[in-house]
Amino acid sequence: MRAGAARAKSAKADGMRLAAVALALAAPVSASAEIHDYMIRRLLYLDTSCGVDELERLPPPTEGTRRFKALCRNVSAYPDGIFVTCTDIADDRSCKVETAPKTFDSLKLMRPGH
Repeated sequence: MRAGAARAKSAKADGMRLAAVALALAAPVSASAEIHDYMIRRLLYLDTSCGVDELERLPPPTEGTRRFKALCRNVSAYPDGIFVTCTDIADDRSCKVETAPKTFDSLKLMRPGH
């Protein structure tokens, strides 16, 4: 009977170790949220006529924000590039385009009748 008790004790210990490993694997991994470059490129392609050539990260103005500058293929609308600020690093919907497209009103003045 001693051998049976020892086996039962060993099986119980193995079960406890297995349960501990399962709990460790099931625990949520702490992932840090971040705004990725592809999210900014998507925003610019969908909302502007920029046509991103280069994208760079700028130093953030505050701890919880991110800032980007894109150089555009469409230099007539965005000759100095385009700036994007994200106020919530966990949500790409917080990203806003800061730069308005340039308009050249002087060209409209050249039309006949003005």
